[in-house]
Amino acid sequence: MEEHREEEERAEGLPIPDIFLNSDTKGPLTNCVQCDYDLMKGDRYYMIEKVFKKYPSFQKTEVLFEYAVCSTCYENMKDQMSAESMANLSEYMMMNTDFQAMQRRIEEHPDNPEAWLSECMIKGTPKSEMTEFQMGACFKGDRLVTNFMPPFMIGELAMEEMNALLSKETKDEMDDFMGENFGIPPELRKDLILI
Repeated sequence: MEEHREEEERAEGLPIPDIFLNSDTKGPLTNCVQCDYDLMKGDRYYMIEKVFKKYPSFQKTEVLFEYAVCSTCYENMKDQMSAESMANLSEYMMMNTDFQAMQRRIEEHPDNPEAWLSECMIKGTPKSEMTEFQMGACFKGDRLVTNFMPPFMIGELAMEEMNALLSKETKDEMDDFMGENFGIPPELRKDLILI
Protein backbone atom coordinates (compact mmCIF):
# COMPACT_ATOMS: atom_id res chain seq x y z
CA MET A 1 0.00 0.00 0.00
CA GLU A 2 2.76 2.44 1.00
CA GLU A 3 4.73 1.51 -2.14
CA HIS A 4 1.71 2.25 -4.36
CA ARG A 5 1.27 5.68 -2.76
CA GLU A 6 4.94 6.55 -3.34
CA GLU A 7 4.64 5.56 -7.02
CA GLU A 8 1.52 7.70 -7.34
CA GLU A 9 3.29 10.72 -5.79
CA ARG A 10 6.29 10.30 -8.12
CA ALA A 11 3.97 10.09 -11.15
CA GLU A 12 2.47 13.43 -10.16
CA GLY A 13 5.90 15.02 -9.94
CA LEU A 14 7.90 16.75 -7.24
CA PRO A 15 7.08 19.87 -5.22
CA ILE A 16 8.03 23.15 -6.92
CA PRO A 17 11.77 23.62 -6.28
CA ASP A 18 12.68 26.82 -4.42
CA ILE A 19 14.57 28.12 -7.47
CA PHE A 20 11.25 28.24 -9.40
CA LEU A 21 9.28 30.07 -6.70
CA ASN A 22 8.44 33.76 -7.09
CA SER A 23 11.64 35.63 -6.21
CA ASP A 24 9.68 38.34 -4.34
CA THR A 25 7.00 36.39 -2.46
CA LYS A 26 8.83 33.02 -2.19
CA GLY A 27 5.47 31.42 -3.12
CA PRO A 28 4.40 29.86 -6.43
CA LEU A 29 3.95 31.92 -9.59
CA THR A 30 0.18 31.53 -9.58
CA ASN A 31 -1.02 33.12 -12.83
CA CYS A 32 -0.21 32.96 -16.53
CA VAL A 33 1.67 36.08 -17.62
CA GLN A 34 -0.39 36.24 -20.84
CA CYS A 35 -3.99 35.36 -19.93
CA ASP A 36 -3.89 35.53 -16.10
CA TYR A 37 -5.20 31.94 -15.86
CA ASP A 38 -5.05 30.52 -12.30
CA LEU A 39 -2.28 27.92 -12.65
CA MET A 40 -2.87 26.50 -9.18
CA LYS A 41 -6.16 24.93 -10.34
CA GLY A 42 -3.94 22.09 -11.54
CA ASP A 43 -5.85 21.38 -14.74
CA ARG A 44 -3.36 22.91 -17.18
CA TYR A 45 0.36 22.42 -17.68
CA TYR A 46 2.53 25.53 -17.57
CA MET A 47 6.14 26.62 -18.01
CA ILE A 48 8.16 28.79 -15.67
CA GLU A 49 11.17 30.56 -17.13
CA LYS A 50 13.63 32.75 -15.21
CA VAL A 51 16.66 34.73 -16.28
CA PHE A 52 19.44 35.32 -13.73
CA LYS A 53 22.42 37.65 -13.64
CA LYS A 54 25.36 37.29 -11.25
CA TYR A 55 27.15 40.29 -9.87
CA PRO A 56 30.45 38.72 -8.67
CA SER A 57 31.78 41.92 -7.07
CA PHE A 58 28.68 42.00 -4.84
CA GLN A 59 28.56 38.18 -4.48
CA LYS A 60 24.91 38.39 -5.48
CA THR A 61 22.67 36.74 -8.09
CA GLU A 62 19.56 38.64 -9.19
CA VAL A 63 16.49 37.44 -11.07
CA LEU A 64 16.23 39.77 -14.08
CA PHE A 65 12.75 38.52 -14.86
CA GLU A 66 10.54 35.51 -14.31
CA TYR A 67 7.21 34.38 -15.61
CA ALA A 68 4.81 31.48 -15.79
CA VAL A 69 2.90 30.81 -19.00
CA CYS A 70 0.07 28.29 -19.36
CA SER A 71 0.23 25.58 -22.01
CA THR A 72 -2.38 27.33 -24.17
CA CYS A 73 -0.47 30.62 -24.28
CA TYR A 74 2.86 28.78 -24.57
CA GLU A 75 1.66 27.01 -27.72
CA ASN A 76 0.39 30.34 -29.11
CA MET A 77 3.80 31.90 -28.44
CA LYS A 78 5.57 29.01 -30.18
CA ASP A 79 3.14 29.31 -33.12
CA GLN A 80 4.18 32.96 -33.51
CA MET A 81 7.80 31.95 -34.02
CA SER A 82 8.76 31.78 -37.67
CA ALA A 83 9.17 28.33 -39.24
CA GLU A 84 12.81 29.25 -39.94
CA SER A 85 13.46 30.03 -36.25
CA MET A 86 11.75 26.84 -35.06
CA ALA A 87 13.75 24.70 -37.49
CA ASN A 88 17.04 26.43 -36.56
CA LEU A 89 16.43 26.07 -32.81
CA SER A 90 15.34 22.44 -33.09
CA GLU A 91 18.44 21.52 -35.06
CA TYR A 92 20.69 23.46 -32.65
CA MET A 93 19.16 21.73 -29.61
CA MET A 94 19.42 18.25 -31.17
CA MET A 95 23.03 18.77 -32.27
CA ASN A 96 24.32 20.49 -29.11
CA THR A 97 22.40 19.33 -26.03
CA ASP A 98 24.25 16.84 -23.86
CA PHE A 99 21.25 14.60 -23.10
CA GLN A 100 23.44 11.93 -21.49
CA ALA A 101 24.89 14.38 -18.95
CA MET A 102 21.36 15.64 -18.17
CA GLN A 103 20.11 12.09 -17.68
CA ARG A 104 23.08 11.25 -15.46
CA ARG A 105 22.40 14.26 -13.17
CA ILE A 106 18.74 13.25 -12.90
CA GLU A 107 19.64 9.64 -12.05
CA GLU A 108 22.23 10.74 -9.47
CA HIS A 109 19.80 13.15 -7.76
CA PRO A 110 16.27 11.84 -8.52
CA ASP A 111 14.58 13.93 -5.82
CA ASN A 112 16.67 17.10 -6.13
CA PRO A 113 15.76 19.04 -9.31
CA GLU A 114 18.07 21.91 -8.37
CA ALA A 115 21.03 19.51 -8.72
CA TRP A 116 19.84 18.80 -12.28
CA LEU A 117 20.45 22.49 -12.98
CA SER A 118 24.13 22.56 -12.06
CA GLU A 119 25.43 23.21 -15.58
CA CYS A 120 24.41 24.52 -18.99
CA MET A 121 22.65 21.70 -20.83
CA ILE A 122 24.36 22.75 -24.07
CA LYS A 123 27.87 23.92 -23.22
CA GLY A 124 28.33 22.00 -19.96
CA THR A 125 29.55 25.16 -18.22
CA PRO A 126 29.03 24.91 -14.45
CA LYS A 127 26.51 27.38 -13.04
CA SER A 128 29.21 28.75 -10.73
CA GLU A 129 31.18 29.95 -13.79
CA MET A 130 28.32 31.74 -15.57
CA THR A 131 27.32 35.37 -15.11
CA GLU A 132 23.98 35.04 -16.92
CA PHE A 133 21.75 32.03 -17.35
CA GLN A 134 18.17 31.05 -18.06
CA MET A 135 16.23 28.26 -16.35
CA GLY A 136 12.92 26.69 -17.20
CA ALA A 137 10.72 23.78 -16.23
CA CYS A 138 7.23 22.38 -16.75
CA PHE A 139 4.64 22.26 -13.96
CA LYS A 140 1.05 21.26 -13.25
CA GLY A 141 -0.58 22.82 -10.21
CA ASP A 142 1.98 22.87 -7.42
CA ARG A 143 4.10 20.06 -8.90
CA LEU A 144 7.16 19.93 -11.13
CA VAL A 145 6.52 17.46 -13.96
CA THR A 146 9.10 15.96 -16.26
CA ASN A 147 6.96 14.01 -18.76
CA PHE A 148 7.43 16.72 -21.44
CA MET A 149 10.90 17.98 -20.61
CA PRO A 150 13.23 17.97 -17.62
CA PRO A 151 14.11 21.29 -16.00
CA PHE A 152 16.83 23.00 -18.02
CA MET A 153 19.49 25.65 -17.66
CA ILE A 154 21.15 27.50 -20.53
CA GLY A 155 24.17 29.76 -20.07
CA GLU A 156 24.90 33.07 -21.76
CA LEU A 157 27.09 31.62 -24.52
CA ALA A 158 24.39 29.16 -25.64
CA MET A 159 21.71 31.88 -25.32
CA GLU A 160 23.73 34.14 -27.62
CA GLU A 161 24.22 31.35 -30.17
CA MET A 162 20.51 30.48 -30.09
CA ASN A 163 19.50 34.12 -30.36
CA ALA A 164 21.64 34.42 -33.51
CA LEU A 165 19.52 31.63 -35.10
CA LEU A 166 16.26 33.56 -34.72
CA SER A 167 14.67 35.38 -37.64
CA LYS A 168 13.99 39.12 -37.38
CA GLU A 169 10.27 38.29 -37.26
CA THR A 170 10.76 36.05 -34.19
CA LYS A 171 13.03 38.59 -32.47
CA ASP A 172 10.33 41.24 -33.00
CA GLU A 173 7.73 38.89 -31.42
CA MET A 174 10.01 38.33 -28.41
CA ASP A 175 10.62 42.09 -28.11
CA ASP A 176 6.84 42.61 -28.06
CA PHE A 177 6.44 39.92 -25.37
CA MET A 178 9.13 41.52 -23.19
CA GLY A 179 7.69 45.00 -23.67
CA GLU A 180 4.08 44.00 -22.97
CA ASN A 181 4.80 41.84 -19.93
CA PHE A 182 7.84 43.43 -18.32
CA GLY A 183 8.06 46.94 -19.76
CA ILE A 184 11.50 46.16 -21.16
CA PRO A 185 12.32 48.07 -24.37
CA PRO A 186 13.88 46.09 -27.26
CA GLU A 187 17.35 47.59 -26.77
CA LEU A 188 17.47 46.20 -23.20
CA ARG A 189 15.94 42.81 -23.96
CA LYS A 190 18.00 39.89 -22.78
CA ASP A 191 18.50 36.95 -25.11
CA LEU A 192 15.30 35.22 -24.00
CA ILE A 193 14.83 31.94 -25.82
CA LEU A 194 11.49 30.16 -25.69
CA ILE A 195 12.32 26.45 -25.40
